[in-house]
Amino acid sequence: MKKLLRILSAAAAVLLILPLLAPCVSAADDQVSLGDRADLMTARESLDGIGMNAAHSGEKLKTWQLTFKKGIGMHCLPDKDAYIEFDISSLNMKYFYATVGVLQEASYFLEWGSISFSVYGDGVLLAQTPEIDWGKKPYFICVDVEGVKLLRLTQNNCGNYACDAGVWGDAMLCTEKPEAPEWQTQGSGGFDPDKTDEPQPAELVSGDHAYISDLYWSDNHTYTGNVVGRDCNTANEIIFSTDGKFFNKGVGFHASSGGYTSYIDVNIDGLGFTKFAAYCGVCETLTSYDITMASVKFTLIGDGKTLYESDVIVFGEPMKPMEADITGVSVLRLAVAGVPTISGAWATWGGAVISKSGSITPDMLYTDDGFDNVFGTTGTEPAEPVTDTEDVPDVAPETTGAPETDAQPEKKSGDRTALIVAIVAGVTVLAGAGVFLLIKKKK
Repeated sequence: MKKLLRILSAAAAVLLILPLLAPCVSAADDQVSLGDRADLMTARESLDGIGMNAAHSGEKLKTWQLTFKKGIGMHCLPDKDAYIEFDISSLNMKYFYATVGVLQEASYFLEWGSISFSVYGDGVLLAQTPEIDWGKKPYFICVDVEGVKLLRLTQNNCGNYACDAGVWGDAMLCTEKPEAPEWQTQGSGGFDPDKTDEPQPAELVSGDHAYISDLYWSDNHTYTGNVVGRDCNTANEIIFSTDGKFFNKGVGFHASSGGYTSYIDVNIDGLGFTKFAAYCGVCETLTSYDITMASVKFTLIGDGKTLYESDVIVFGEPMKPMEADITGVSVLRLAVAGVPTISGAWATWGGAVISKSGSITPDMLYTDDGFDNVFGTTGTEPAEPVTDTEDVPDVAPETTGAPETDAQPEKKSGDRTALIVAIVAGVTVLAGAGVFLLIKKKK
């Protein structure tokens, strides 16, 4: 009987130790988040710190409309590629995947960001994206890393590094190839309302008037490193004029070289619109950027025919009202040019509304309520960052808020839970058996 009790006691002890060994058993999990594994980092070179499960500056990992709990944040360098490198030789993983794009929101100016992302395995290029601009849909990268020892994630600044904060959403190693996320359209980085052939949303064009900034654009182009602003100037500020007019709606450009080469095209074919109206000019700015030399012109083109062209408008002049007949027009182009140069050429269409009846009133274009009653965002010039090339990572704090869209695949935790339940049940049975035998022996 004593021998049996010793056996039961030993078995119970083994079962009690197993939960402590469970983390070791789970070392061969089917996926590993690089944002959790700063211990695998062998080298990196970037501006500022590296964000582990956060942007490089500590904000949430958000790009476009996607927010990630896991991933890596990194800022581009001015004269060469920024990178982070991991030794993954001990993990026996087959694939690496990430969603890459420009950081969407922070406490500093981001809107001129543009980055190309690359993945290298042991020095061999495995994947590379085209240039991705701020506010545009990201790209989903998935590469085979079986047998790879050193995995390097790199960012190229595409000519201008000041706003180039990159997001590597998820940044996962896994044993099974993941499916592409639902938001992705193969090869295109997803639907882009700034460049699409999709018809205009019925809810936006069913009434008498519509704002250009709310509609789909079939094409657009602006100065390299800039974006065409919807309801803001090119620096993401609310549009306002020297004479106190504020424009809640409108489109903001930076003119590019070669005449009217900064533009948007809007397809209004068959929708019945007859008039376009706006205020044109160089809007004011609260940033420290010097645009006092700005000198611009505006043109409105319908199906290749010039419907309106402004005189030269310079910085400091009030924005000028204009209107044009667009009856029968299929594709409307709003374009701007810098004359004689493009220095500081922040050309803005305030209001920018189209109407079917032709009735466009001043209150549809602007308000003069002042800052207290106007909502918008104000861009600020980015501070000059300090180059940081140490091999030891400066890890940004992990963010804790729930993501708006968590693109990370669900992790499998059921195996460990089942193991613990089985162990507890086994210990209970053994304990019961031991008590039963002791009682029986005493009898």
